[in-house]
Amino acid sequence: MKKVKEVALFGFMSLIGLWLVFALSFDFYMIYTAHTNPEKTREIVNQLDWKLDGRFKNNPDNIWYTASNK
Repeated sequence: MKKVKEVALFGFMSLIGLWLVFALSFDFYMIYTAHTNPEKTREIVNQLDWKLDGRFKNNPDNIWYTASNK
C-alpha cells in the first residue's frame, strides 16, 4: 500500500511540474510576443477570451455556448 501511495504522489507531483513548465513557457512566450509583435499577443488573448469567457456565450466557439432551436 505504501508503494501505491508513493507512485500516486509521484504522479501527482509530476503533473504539477508539467503544468508549471507549460505555464512558465506560455508566460515567457507571451512576454516575448508583447515586445516583438503586439498584434499577435492581442490575437492570442482575444482567442482565449472568446473561448473561455462567459460573456461570449453566443459565440459557437465558446465552451459555454448552447445551441438553441428557435
